[in-house]
Amino acid sequence: MLRLFRNLRKQMLRQNGVSKYLLYALGEILLVVFGILIALKINNLNTERKNAELAEVYLESLIRDLVSDTIDINRIVDVQKKDLLAIKSTLNKIHLASTTIDTMEKIIKLEYDYAFKVKRDYANNTFNTIISSGNIELLDKELVEKLMDLNSLQIDQLERFRSNIEYYQSVMSMHMVHFPINVEVHEGDIIDQILWDNLDPKELVGTFVAALGVRKFMFENTTAAHTRIKEKSIEIINFIEEHK
Repeated sequence: MLRLFRNLRKQMLRQNGVSKYLLYALGEILLVVFGILIALKINNLNTERKNAELAEVYLESLIRDLVSDTIDINRIVDVQKKDLLAIKSTLNKIHLASTTIDTMEKIIKLEYDYAFKVKRDYANNTFNTIISSGNIELLDKELVEKLMDLNSLQIDQLERFRSNIEYYQSVMSMHMVHFPINVEVHEGDIIDQILWDNLDPKELVGTFVAALGVRKFMFENTTAAHTRIKEKSIEIINFIEEHK
């Protein structure tokens, strides 16, 4: 093709057809321009197709993360609600008129379950990947706003949780200094006598009730926050499904 154009150009110059040659040259320039524009258009279409495919991968991965979090939140909230019921039951026993220091000792030493489960993070790997890669513009603007709102809720909850758990641990430490838990003892043996004889009732009850109060406050806050995060997660899942 280039050889043909070169031969035509030489022929026009030999025939002294300057005007014809200029018209031909203009046509050749336009042909090149059109070729570049077509190539750019094809490249843009390929880029748009790849971006659309990547956005679809992100959306599917976001749904998986959100569903996983929702399931985990349901599990943790259920466990923590049972824990709150146990706290309420224990407090009710403590406040009974018939409760004695021996009853308190039995509750604190043998009956109350100090173990608990918490949610320390959220499944936001996909969101973090989208942000770090700079591909956030591939997603719908309204969806981005919802994801940002969810991320803010998650960060706020984790910060509050860390603050609450640190305070709870400090209160429990005060209790455990004088009344160790998770220590294997047998009723009436020397270790049991050393640890639990000659108790200070005020200190025993005071530190235990304080720990229960902080634990109750912590779980009431976390279950409420988890519920808000779950509701926002479900809202985003529905939004993505509706706008596919």
